[in-house]
Amino acid sequence: MNAARYTCTAVKDDTGWLTHCDQHPGVCTHARTLSHTARLQRRALAAMLDVPEDDVTVDVQPVIPDAVHEHLDRARVLRETAAWARRSAHHETRSAVRLLNDLGLTCRDIGTILGVSYQRAHQLMNR
Repeated sequence: MNAARYTCTAVKDDTGWLTHCDQHPGVCTHARTLSHTARLQRRALAAMLDVPEDDVTVDVQPVIPDAVHEHLDRARVLRETAAWARRSAHHETRSAVRLLNDLGLTCRDIGTILGVSYQRAHQLMNR
């Protein structure tokens, strides 16, 4: 059987996180840490619905300021850009290594030009 999926909203208070189920607003729990909220909500929902805990899946959405979301979105875009840049740099480096090898340079000379060990130059040449 597929587990029923529920979305829960967690709000920070002075002593931890108050969490309520969006589909069953009467199901509320309190946990000291955000990492514990899903487990407690899952238990509470399973008890209220009279089903095994394994039949309940909970997605907890913490309420955080828009400014935090903006920073997280920018960080995600920057990580994606950095990953693209790493792949592109690796491709360009391999192209340079192949051209240098075609010119008859040794792995040691290629490594010196690239600023890497001759072993790394050899790896780049053979990939």
